[in-house]
Amino acid sequence: MKKGVVVDLDDDFVTLLTPDGQFLKASNKEGNYELGEEISFFPLVDKREEAATRTKRASDHTFLKSIRTRTARVGALSAVAIIFFMISFLPLFNNDKVYAYMSIDINPSFEVSLDDHLKVISLVPLNDEANNIMKSLNDWEKKPLNEIVQIIISECKSDGYVYPGKEIVITTVMNDTDKKIEKELHEGLTEISSVIEAEEMVVKTINSDKDTRDKAQEQGVSTGKYIELVEQKEESKETEAPEEADDSTQSEITPAPIVPEKKGTSITSQVKGQQNTKPADNTTSVQKDKSEAKAKEKLTKAKEKLQENAHQIQQKRNENKQHNNQHAKFNQEERKKERTESKRQWQEKKDRYDDNDDRDDDRKVDRKENNRGKNNNGRQDRDDNKRGKKDRDDD
Repeated sequence: MKKGVVVDLDDDFVTLLTPDGQFLKASNKEGNYELGEEISFFPLVDKREEAATRTKRASDHTFLKSIRTRTARVGALSAVAIIFFMISFLPLFNNDKVYAYMSIDINPSFEVSLDDHLKVISLVPLNDEANNIMKSLNDWEKKPLNEIVQIIISECKSDGYVYPGKEIVITTVMNDTDKKIEKELHEGLTEISSVIEAEEMVVKTINSDKDTRDKAQEQGVSTGKYIELVEQKEESKETEAPEEADDSTQSEITPAPIVPEKKGTSITSQVKGQQNTKPADNTTSVQKDKSEAKAKEKLTKAKEKLQENAHQIQQKRNENKQHNNQHAKFNQEERKKERTESKRQWQEKKDRYDDNDDRDDDRKVDRKENNRGKNNNGRQDRDDNKRGKKDRDDD
């Protein structure tokens, strides 16, 4: 179980910011969390990463199986090809001389090897988080110093490792004493620091040596992380040593002999001399406390900014919802008007059809009456003709 601050939520998930700077998701079953609230939670497991790991293992197994099958048939040809490859390309590899090493510690840790033009020769991930980031870093060879740092920070930001107030430690080790390259490296780091600090992040740069890097490699950590571990160990010793010394030396304190004051000296100069004998580590610890306080202050501001952004997002969602409701209501009224108008037009057409039917009925009635009249007139004419003919016959 982990603890974190709620920075975003919806009906299904809650996004939280952990004290170590990770953005993790948890299920929103209860649904009663608030932005800025610190809660304990179980992070969700990324199923895509598990599926990718299983797929990679299966592909590696298939590849090894195919290699074993083909080795028996093309062993001699493969050996010749390997020898030809080594003879042809080994001089090219020897030309990639490493002039400087640079380690970048965020939460993922990387070590970058640089040539005499400060371009990347190799990029080595130093922990599991860096291995995950490395999957999305493809085109990194021969990249300039500033570009590779920006690419790494951008990928870490997209995965939630980088946020405002996050401290980024960049440690450099010169492998060759070249003053020109060292100056260019220093200028490049100054430019990189200004760009990163403009995004409200803290940059700590450290210059180290090859012996320290070798010790860090033995420990399996980056040079910057090794230096921080050594400093923490020394600070813990310094905090424990005065407490033990206070109890053991109280009984051994004896009054100092009074020494006659020499000419040209004063008590003030003696006090200054005693003050100058204090260890210089106090300055380092004070500076570190200030940097930690500054980082905490930036982290607090970042949390406040996240809460403000979340409030603005929620307000915008409400405005969009209100606008959508108004738009839906307007569309409903328009559809109602259209239905009413279509009904009116249909009724008018129906009325016209009914009028036409009535006219047709009237015409039929008129035709029947005309036909009836014609039939009656014809019958009367025939009767008249018959009577006239009878009268003529009688005469």
